[in-house]
Amino acid sequence: MAQRLAGAASQYLRQHAHQPVDWFPYGDEAFEQARLRDVPVMLSIGYAACHWCHVMSHESFDDPQIAQMLNENFVAIKVDREEHPLVDDTYMMATQALTGAGGWPMTIFALPDGRTVHAGTYYPKEPRGRTPGFSQVLQAVHEAWETKREGLEEQADMLAEHLAELGSRQSALLTLESREPAESALSSATERWILSTKPEGGFTQAPKFPPTWALKTLWHSVITRQDSALEAFNAAATSLEAMFLGGLQDHIDGGFARYCVDENWSVPHFEKMLYDNAGLLSLAARSTVLADEVMGRASGDESERAQKLAGLARRSAEGIIGFLEEELLIESVANPAFAASLDADSARDGAQNEGAYYSYNREQINQATEALLARLPQGLIRFAPIAEDPEYYCFSLARMPEAAEQPVVDELVAALKALRSSRIRPVRDEKVVAGWNALAIEALCDAFILLEESKALALAERVATSLWNVHFDEVSGRLARVSFAGRPAENNEGTLQDYAALAVAFLSLQRATGEQLWEDRANRLLARAQDFVDPATGVPRDAVEVDARISAQRSDVAAVSVLDDALPAAGALYAKALAMRAVQGMSESNYTASHDADLERARVLSAHAVALASEAATQVATALEVQTMISSPVHYLALGSWDSAQAMRVRKLAWALGISVHHAPELGGEDTLKIQPCREELCQMPVEGIEQLLGLLQVKG
Repeated sequence: MAQRLAGAASQYLRQHAHQPVDWFPYGDEAFEQARLRDVPVMLSIGYAACHWCHVMSHESFDDPQIAQMLNENFVAIKVDREEHPLVDDTYMMATQALTGAGGWPMTIFALPDGRTVHAGTYYPKEPRGRTPGFSQVLQAVHEAWETKREGLEEQADMLAEHLAELGSRQSALLTLESREPAESALSSATERWILSTKPEGGFTQAPKFPPTWALKTLWHSVITRQDSALEAFNAAATSLEAMFLGGLQDHIDGGFARYCVDENWSVPHFEKMLYDNAGLLSLAARSTVLADEVMGRASGDESERAQKLAGLARRSAEGIIGFLEEELLIESVANPAFAASLDADSARDGAQNEGAYYSYNREQINQATEALLARLPQGLIRFAPIAEDPEYYCFSLARMPEAAEQPVVDELVAALKALRSSRIRPVRDEKVVAGWNALAIEALCDAFILLEESKALALAERVATSLWNVHFDEVSGRLARVSFAGRPAENNEGTLQDYAALAVAFLSLQRATGEQLWEDRANRLLARAQDFVDPATGVPRDAVEVDARISAQRSDVAAVSVLDDALPAAGALYAKALAMRAVQGMSESNYTASHDADLERARVLSAHAVALASEAATQVATALEVQTMISSPVHYLALGSWDSAQAMRVRKLAWALGISVHHAPELGGEDTLKIQPCREELCQMPVEGIEQLLGLLQVKG
């Protein structure tokens, strides 16, 4: 029975292959077994980097007695949420509906047709406070199955109808319209973000997740909204400084953790995910360039703050590029791509501990600091205590280093890195997820253009080529969501997020390299992505077809991702790809009726952002950025010169704001840069220099 999981694409599934539980992977065979045996299903849903998933695995699934209860009375299914996001999303809705909360590991008890009858998250092996032990839960569900089957059926029906209602409400959000212009919606969102920014950074209380997509969109207001530019910059800088200085970032090996557990961003939850680092690389690259623009326009404290933020953001971006290349890139296969994650746990003294690889005790801290050639400046660094791991501490910066202080910081980082060198590294999940790799490719293109990092483009091209070779089937025109060891997983087509994100990535590569190949490949992906849009409602669904269990759990209402969370909303990414393709057509003087239709579809698919901007700004940030790009007074620019310092500045600014650029030497202007702003098929008279361009980009009101 171990062989069912041993060859899985998922590291998470392979980690459970040795257990006495008779695990099945998610699929028809498992549910058919439940039907034939007339027993309920237990789905355990998690992912490889999940700390509490490991805890429950060791406590319960390694236990022979619990395994016997599961094997005799249930069909046990192990699900990697990253491999099957629609399964995870569906059962998360069920868990939240039944318990009011959610998280991983997620523990689902379902009928053989897939409808949930009971749900929870982590269950300890033995009762703990008001939380029952896992064996008690198993016994209770088994007894209900034997004696109260009719009641379970009724409960499953009620829950499925409730999820159908929730799904219908989500779909309805995507049909919302507003007469308010996009620039007013951005103003409303900006006001919300400014007012919501905490003194310690971020928009929420602990745990502190990076509001990556919101901050990317907020930069538009900093550059284009004169009335709120200063307030918007200070709000963005407060969060960016907290994220780039604090424990969210691994200042030693580069890259970022998923979130921080405390209010002050000092102690991370140590797992590192590809999608977080992709989004934060894009944000850091954008912040570097746009903070430089603020520095040139502001004065006094704001100018100094912007200058320091630009340097801090660049260092963070460089750290992420290094992390992607050194830690996540899978070089052992013919088609290298990025692994999904690094585990939160690693070994110390023969036991697994969360953050063991990343943290230091007092003796180690003293060893590193006492050897420094210079004294550490007052209040510059912090070693924050880790509540779950007493006597160990997490390193981060307490404030922005001055230029003269950076050498001692670098020396300390090198000493701490040396201490790590003998440790057992966290396990890497070498599952390749198409959409996550796509976000990384786009971010690497951002780094190439905005930071002039040539190795970022080379890395983006390598991974993009690999994804096309491994994940895309030229015959069927289908994209596999995941692969492992250079082989795509069968019968698991990508979601709309995978298709749309990869189309955006390929269009970014086309803009960065000028190679038509990437646009051709984006067109193939977008041709299939069109099938994800419900022809009756115009609503983009997460999948073209879903299996019978998901349909039963949702009462046949399609799964739709409406709002940004850790990933941008799928429909918003699709709208972004369409808008990028349309703008590129304008810039190349090849604007067709098809491009015009793309632009209109992008406008419709992201229109809900205008209606929801004042109430759910962070959740519609990506769609709002698309609306901002579409409604901009400038869609593309023609530049009289290409490689001058001023032209490079304009090209970076335009890239950061989603404006396409092409070289038009006929405009002339050897002494002063000539810039011709265009919108759709209408071009204005050229302006001279970046200041006049910035004046055109300013939004009134």
